[in-house]
Amino acid sequence: MLKEDIGKFVAPVYGKTQRSVETYRTVAQHCSGHLVRLVEEYRAVKNDQQLLREIRNDIDYYLRRYHEYCIKQRDGMGAHYHERSADTDTDFEHLIPAARIRDLLLSNIITVQQALNAPTVKLSRAKHAQLKDAGWASHTPDMWLPFRRYSQVFTAQFETHDGTQINPETWTLEDHFNYFSHLVIETEE
Repeated sequence: MLKEDIGKFVAPVYGKTQRSVETYRTVAQHCSGHLVRLVEEYRAVKNDQQLLREIRNDIDYYLRRYHEYCIKQRDGMGAHYHERSADTDTDFEHLIPAARIRDLLLSNIITVQQALNAPTVKLSRAKHAQLKDAGWASHTPDMWLPFRRYSQVFTAQFETHDGTQINPETWTLEDHFNYFSHLVIETEE
C-alpha cells in the first residue's frame, strides 16, 4: 500500500506570498501566539529539565523566526541599527544575546512584544569577529545599556535603520523600545 501511495503522490504547489503589512502581521501573530503558549507551558513544568530545554529551544525558534522575517528581511530595514561605517560585508547581530532575551521573557521581565522586537544590529563582519574573539559572542556586560557590549571591544557609530543617529554610550533598552514602538504589530496576546 505504501509503495502504491508513494507512486501516486503529486507534490503540492504552495502559493507564493508577497511581503506586506499583512504578511508581517501574520508572522507576528503566529510567533506571538506560540511564544505566549510556550511561556505558559514552561512555567507549568515541574522537575523535567529535558522538557524545559525543549521548550526553551522552541522559544528560541519563534524569536529567531520573527527576527529573520519581520526585521532582517523587512524591506528598508535589515536590522534595528546599522554600524555607520560598515560596508556591505555585515552580519545580522542580536545586540543583547538572543538567549538572554529568551531568559528575560521567561523571567517575566520583558513582554512577548519586547522579546520579538529586541534590538538587532547590522555589524561589520570584522567587528563581529572582534566581539567573538573578546568572549562577548553570547554575553553582555549591561543589558540596560546594550551597546556597552560593543564599546568594551571597539569604537563605532550607530544609527537606526531609518537614519537617526544614536549615542551608543547612553542609549538604553527603554530608549530602544520607545523608539521602535511604531514597529510593534498588534497581535492577539
